[in-house]
Amino acid sequence: MRWIETIKIQSATGREQTIENELIVLAHEAQKSLNCQGLREAIVSRHASVPGHLAIRLIWDTACPQTQGSLLGLSLAQSLRDFGLVDHSVWIEKQ
Repeated sequence: MRWIETIKIQSATGREQTIENELIVLAHEAQKSLNCQGLREAIVSRHASVPGHLAIRLIWDTACPQTQGSLLGLSLAQSLRDFGLVDHSVWIEKQ
């Protein structure tokens, strides 16, 4: 079953590039990790019109979705709290 974790960050103005670079590094590391079985993709994006609003999306394909989030997602959300407000949610893809 495919499911998506979305971790959104609202950072202070002026820190956008630092946070964006950090998210890109984290996404690449997550995709290379052997401990993340079922992780298909990690995507970093920024809001089209609001500076400082960024997101990382973890796309999973596992037998069962983890409704509270994966260990990776929960860990990322916790560590990103240092950069600003964080919203972590899990979405199940419908066929």
